[in-house]
Amino acid sequence: MNILREDVAIIEQALKVASQNSSDYEEISQYESVLQRLKSRSTDAQHDGFRYDYDDNMQ
Repeated sequence: MNILREDVAIIEQALKVASQNSSDYEEISQYESVLQRLKSRSTDAQHDGFRYDYDDNMQ
């Protein structure tokens, strides 16, 4: 399944909101576990060997 970066951001936000609105500790633990896996996946993508430099001071 192909998940876009924007999709991951939406899923992360939904999991954060769901965990904040839940009172079931098991449910919160599951949400946080999925969040951790998503974050580790997104940091892996940041180390893909590409580097982007942006110079905001160029005129």
